[in-house]
Amino acid sequence: MSDTLKSFNLKNFDPKHSLFIEASAGTGKTYTIQLMVSKLISQGTPLKKILIVTYTEKAAGELKDRIRKKINEVLEFKKINKDDSDEPELSKDVLSLFAKANQDVDNAAIFTIHSFCQKALKEYAYDAGRPFDMGMIDDAAVTTLVEQYIRDQWVNDEKFQKLLASEKTESLTNQLTETIVSAINNYKGCCKKGEIIPLDGPSLPKINGQEVPLSALEKISKATCYNDLKCIPGFEDELTFFDSVSNTEKRATEFTEKIKSWTNESQDLLFNGHSFTTKSFSETTLPHFNAIKEIKELIKSAPKHLYRAQYEEFLCKQIPILFDKWQKAKKDDKRQSFNDMILSVHKAITESDNLKEKLRQQFNFAIIDEFQDTNKLQWDIFRTIFLKDQGKAVEGHSIFVVGDPKQSIYSFQGADVNVYKEAILEINNGTSLNNNFRSTTGIIEGCNELFKGSFFTPAESSPELVKFQPSGAPTNESQVKVPPMISGKEVAPIWISENEISSLNFARSAVAKIVDWCSFENGKTKLQVFDKKDCRKYRNVSFKDFAVLARTRSEMEVMEDSLRHAGIPFSRYKDNNLFNSRECAEWIALFRALNAPDFSAWNRKLLSEVLITDFFKTVFTKKDNSSEDHSMDELHYVDSKVFDDPNNRERKLLNVWRDLALKRRYAEMLERIYSDTQIEQRLMDISKLQNLAKLRQIGNYAVEFLYSHNCSLEDLVRHLEGLAAFRDDADDEDGSLVEKGTDYDAVQVMTIHASKGLEFPVVISVAGFKGVNNLSRGPFLYHDDNGIHLGLGSDAKEIRKAEELEEWKRLFYVDFTRASSILMLPRYENWTKKDKSGAIISVKPEFKFLHDSHKEFCENAVCIENAENSVFEYPCYTILKTDSDWSIAEKKKLVREYILQPLSKNSSSAESTDNIEELIQEQKGIMEDLQKHVPQACIMQYSYSSLSGKADNGISNEDDTPIDQDGNEESSVADVAGKNKVSIKSIDVNALDCTLAYEESRDYQSHYEENLKKFPRGSKLGNAIHHVFERAKFFEIGQQLPTLESALADSKCINVVEEEFKNEALPIWNHKKEWTDIAIAYLWNTLNAKLPAIAGNCATGEFFTLTEIPLENHKAEMQFNLNAGTSEELRRFCKGFIDLMFVRTDAQGNNLYSILDWKSDVLEENRYTPEALKERVDADYSIQRVLYSYCLIQWLKQFYGEGTAENLTEEEIFNKHFGGIYYAFVRGTQGGTGKGIYAQTWKCYDDLKNAYGEIKKLMSK
Repeated sequence: MSDTLKSFNLKNFDPKHSLFIEASAGTGKTYTIQLMVSKLISQGTPLKKILIVTYTEKAAGELKDRIRKKINEVLEFKKINKDDSDEPELSKDVLSLFAKANQDVDNAAIFTIHSFCQKALKEYAYDAGRPFDMGMIDDAAVTTLVEQYIRDQWVNDEKFQKLLASEKTESLTNQLTETIVSAINNYKGCCKKGEIIPLDGPSLPKINGQEVPLSALEKISKATCYNDLKCIPGFEDELTFFDSVSNTEKRATEFTEKIKSWTNESQDLLFNGHSFTTKSFSETTLPHFNAIKEIKELIKSAPKHLYRAQYEEFLCKQIPILFDKWQKAKKDDKRQSFNDMILSVHKAITESDNLKEKLRQQFNFAIIDEFQDTNKLQWDIFRTIFLKDQGKAVEGHSIFVVGDPKQSIYSFQGADVNVYKEAILEINNGTSLNNNFRSTTGIIEGCNELFKGSFFTPAESSPELVKFQPSGAPTNESQVKVPPMISGKEVAPIWISENEISSLNFARSAVAKIVDWCSFENGKTKLQVFDKKDCRKYRNVSFKDFAVLARTRSEMEVMEDSLRHAGIPFSRYKDNNLFNSRECAEWIALFRALNAPDFSAWNRKLLSEVLITDFFKTVFTKKDNSSEDHSMDELHYVDSKVFDDPNNRERKLLNVWRDLALKRRYAEMLERIYSDTQIEQRLMDISKLQNLAKLRQIGNYAVEFLYSHNCSLEDLVRHLEGLAAFRDDADDEDGSLVEKGTDYDAVQVMTIHASKGLEFPVVISVAGFKGVNNLSRGPFLYHDDNGIHLGLGSDAKEIRKAEELEEWKRLFYVDFTRASSILMLPRYENWTKKDKSGAIISVKPEFKFLHDSHKEFCENAVCIENAENSVFEYPCYTILKTDSDWSIAEKKKLVREYILQPLSKNSSSAESTDNIEELIQEQKGIMEDLQKHVPQACIMQYSYSSLSGKADNGISNEDDTPIDQDGNEESSVADVAGKNKVSIKSIDVNALDCTLAYEESRDYQSHYEENLKKFPRGSKLGNAIHHVFERAKFFEIGQQLPTLESALADSKCINVVEEEFKNEALPIWNHKKEWTDIAIAYLWNTLNAKLPAIAGNCATGEFFTLTEIPLENHKAEMQFNLNAGTSEELRRFCKGFIDLMFVRTDAQGNNLYSILDWKSDVLEENRYTPEALKERVDADYSIQRVLYSYCLIQWLKQFYGEGTAENLTEEEIFNKHFGGIYYAFVRGTQGGTGKGIYAQTWKCYDDLKNAYGEIKKLMSK
């Protein structure tokens, strides 16, 4: 259809009819979408009625900005297309529509497919039949469910046992886990019409085109004689033929008798291959003899075929079961994956009318960008809403899809170019965008030549998915880009290497050109390219104008080494492999050392490991200047006695950083590491800036992870090790993990996938010297005439390999079309097979399209040896000469003298290494000066946890004092540090402990057997338990559940526990009875525990339980905000939440207000004696108890303070209305006793007030 398409024309665009637009690379796809949106607005369609879906969040954000810009342009020029002189000005009424759209653009419906589905499910959850609040989960988590099935369900399965008998247990379980996890992520379950993506049955061997049934394979594998083999399709027919020719074939009878007399004890299988050969029979009988030989091979391999068929049969049965179980588990847990969002919307739209009708009411038009990256589910959704529903056209709605099948490269993320072809046939109304506005005419013509001919010709038996149409240059002369020039002379746009080049020589040759072209001559770089601001003018180039594109990250390494050797800065764009780097390994070594309690015994090697990192490079400078044996290498030096001394400077630095980490002052720890080691200054060399960028990214990521996950250094190390374990050769380039490496002037190195949508003046394609990926064990998504399938067998694998090779071609289309001025291509030696002498035998199949494309290009295009003749005929190319005189020192010298120094002199945006270092010092000085004014300029916020981290630290800046080279503090303020520190233990020395005394006869041990029942620990459990207590109705539980047994059987309690555990993603469905019993026991025992009654400054000697407190007299999660300053002007404040505040009445009728905090702490040896409770509260919660109690008094002033009916002072409020503070350690409570309950007050209000005064000092830090 593409060859008959007309060019898109806005005047002919009729929104009443759906449309597809085929947009080649660089043809203004986004601009066309802006025009379409503008026309819809001009015809009265509100912006909110237009749904726009694109591929990434970044693209969605950019598209929103472009549409805003376009609307403003229309309002300014009063035209939709300001360049169209024939277009009349828009009327005031139409312009008012654009003014309204300009107000609405921030809320425009521009989404990715996932954000669209997420919004639809959230807004119309009821119509979609989904819960309103769904958390997110990665489908990779299904591994746990698979492992559970292997362990608990399949152990008694007869078919599973058969597989185990033929395979090692570990190997089988690993295979099953990997295959099923992959299958569940690709399998989409069923809808009313059946399986959304059909799952093939087991693959079976074939004889004479007929499948051998599984039952026959079982019989063949156990065969003991000829009669057992008669089940083989066609076997008897072949022997019958030999009987029929026995009169003419001398050995036919002997042959059949030999076969029919076969038993499993015979020396040969069926017949002796030496006695009966192709020479034994005539030419007409030979095909039948070969058929018997094929049957013989089948019998020989029958056990292998049988195992594979049984394995696949087992999988085919279990995959749908596990898929449904996984979907149910996620739904019960109120969680969904990104795939589930699309699946849920698909199901809701295709199986009922509610959601699709709501969406049709919301949107009249849909514009789907990057449509080549769609798939069956997505197309079903949009087709049903906007195009056809059950075969009928959807009235009043249209869909406009924009895409390029030549750029469909995301099949590994579910994209299906076959769906694109089906969709445009169904829309049956198309136009194209063919004029390339990105590149010079030379690049356009060169790419046309590269892609014509056999480049996109599909392999035999593969369908034609791409029909290449050449692109043209802009028709407007002012938009035609000037060609590249070197030293003032035009050069060819395509540079092709010499034949049979190695990856190393190509990289070196390309790097030599980068150095040459970026060098300055008479104030200009040798290479001049068009200026995007005015494409008829030239500009200088810099390193960032060069992009190195590779298929996989492993293909980047040779080029990166060459860039590094030449001293050229480079940056890996969207480096989601950042953590598989030396810099990450060094951070891991440092965090391990900081997490070690000491460096004795085994831990000594942790010290050695960190000392050989870049953080401590100065160590070896010291070695060279010391009296140590200079011949000792670095590895032996770090193991020497020099570092066994605790007062060694490096040991002291590690101790300082460790102390900051223990106090959770991670940001400060990070800056101290940078400043103490001076690592930034040492990595400031231009060739090391990439390393510095990686180092800072990982450091920032680590600190953010520590804060956001509230975890330990040990957890961080485990996490970083997990990230570092990702494969290095993946095709995909997600880039979501961390930000782009740097913004400095550097060659950009990236995968082709990452380059999609980008453009560069010079593209160096290094892709193609690594072979195609070896496919895993499956399953494999593949296509046939009946659509898409999920298969496990060899046939599915081969079809999938062929489809991936076709996608590889599309990948190289994206690769080559990123260039706007110059494209540099290799002709690798590994594209061909050679004999021992080095002569080429053939071209490897996976590289044939590249090899032939380059060969045909060189035969048909004009080769430009020099630029003496200034008239160029396109397409043309220049041979990239191999750099045979590669000298690292020479390249570095050229970079320094002819690029960096001229840049430093001439460019205000580029600085030399010395300039950069000076600027860093200047910025640090500015920041230090700014820091002094922060307290006066900001409102500082504190919490109990942040104040706890400040205790036991100096109030002044002692911790900021540097340590000199000898390990001593450089300032004498260290002498006064101890005088100004606030100690946790000294904050609340006058607390009055009211906890019930120890009773010798009582068992203070916890007997929940949590370890045996695998009961969880950690913050998630703490959150779940807190929420259970928050939802509890104390008085009601006391009345209705008088015994623990009645509570354990209560459905309300069970449901609350299950819900809260699921909300925290705790797998309670695997431990339902055990875990709910433990949690309910916590609840019942704590609510029925005896609490000592407190009134003011003493315990009354009476007791009460929380079940006596009616619902209206207790409040959970009570928030407070407390001004921590001395003046009324708010400069610093403390905020937080109190777990529980409750009110009871004393004998005199006074309301007593108490505070209680639920604690899920596990105490040492599970003993909850009064002494153990006091020790834990004093150590961890002394600041909290003072802060909360003081806040309570301040809060009560509004009811009982000055100006109220009682008109009490703070001291009087304390004596009359303060009911004490309690800590309920729920793991240790026991109903009817005071076990697990800590209680306290103060001897007088002044003691509480003075303790709060100590805390206020922490807020001045």
